[in-house]
Amino acid sequence: MPTGPTIVGALTSAILLFTTGCSGQSDTPAPAAATQSSPPAAAMRIDKPAKLLGTWTESVDRGFHDRAEQQMGTFKKLLTAGPTSAMGTAYVRAEEVYSRERGLHIPSDDQRVILISAVSGTITDPTATLDKTFAGLPNVTGVGPIQPGPLGGAAGCGILKAKTGIPVDICVWSDQHTLGMVTLVGFTRTDDPRGVFGQIRAELERPAR
Repeated sequence: MPTGPTIVGALTSAILLFTTGCSGQSDTPAPAAATQSSPPAAAMRIDKPAKLLGTWTESVDRGFHDRAEQQMGTFKKLLTAGPTSAMGTAYVRAEEVYSRERGLHIPSDDQRVILISAVSGTITDPTATLDKTFAGLPNVTGVGPIQPGPLGGAAGCGILKAKTGIPVDICVWSDQHTLGMVTLVGFTRTDDPRGVFGQIRAELERPAR
């Protein structure tokens, strides 16, 4: 599996295209039939886990963080009012190390990376917000609705066609209180990236304090 710099390249087109193209038109089919369920009665906020999925550590790679934070900044503009919480970060399966030969890199054979960009606030129309997000990602194909889980709202996933050949799954959720994107890099179908997305979302949302 390619190392860090190649993985960053696989992400660039997806995130930058959304940032610059969210107000334009796209041929990407939006998940208009995304499953809806009742939103949580109380307002929610986004909290950053110290460990994701129990064992994943936060990345120290500035390139990953820059892209996640850029996406987070775009999401803030989709809120009705200012954000009540926000996060843009990345997690890796094994802690990165630095060497003179390879620079900053993931030392293990498991090169998977998870990027998370999420905000909380007020979202008037979760389905329209979800559709607008995917409409701004023209390189993401196969977009379809998925179950949002017990936290409610609308959710969908698609696949980024990266020139590097690295599989990149893009999953987004939107409800009345939160909006977030989880980018799963290097996950195979047997890894069940859409199931992992549901687990991640459940670890991020908390009742507002």
